[in-house]
Amino acid sequence: MYRRFIWLLLLLAALLLLSGCRNLPGNGKAPQPSASPPESPPEPSSPLVTLSFSESASYFKRVQGYEFRTEDGKYTAYFYIANEDEPYPVPVDQAWVDTLNSFIGQYGMMRWDGFHGSDSMLLDGTQFSISFSFADGTAVHAGGYGRFPENYRDASRAIDAHFLQLLPEDMHGW
Repeated sequence: MYRRFIWLLLLLAALLLLSGCRNLPGNGKAPQPSASPPESPPEPSSPLVTLSFSESASYFKRVQGYEFRTEDGKYTAYFYIANEDEPYPVPVDQAWVDTLNSFIGQYGMMRWDGFHGSDSMLLDGTQFSISFSFADGTAVHAGGYGRFPENYRDASRAIDAHFLQLLPEDMHGW
């Protein structure tokens, strides 16, 4: 009786393994050529007015979020620092804004609009939220937990570095 049970388990495991092979990439078929070349990412069409970015994970970051705003022709970067009630403002110039705006095109961030990825099986992961808007009213909003849009890692590193360069070194810490 015990032997039959073992053989039955082995047979079920083999059937399960073989049924999963149908889902392997290619499935024994030649890859189909793409009908058209991939399109280049959409570029921002007017001046950047706002950008808000935050990322949290299991580790504690001293700077927990960034914001950029254009108000009355002046540009200001804001830092949301842990245990502080008010954001820390830093005036910025047009060149800084142009670089921030270039990230949107460079990393294809216009395509992120409406992205809301989530990995429900993840117990301790990274959560992000980003939104930005332009003078023409175009706005992009995206967020996720454990899942990210294309080029997210590179874009988040670029945004982090770009904002953090504005702070005194002693305020960068974890």
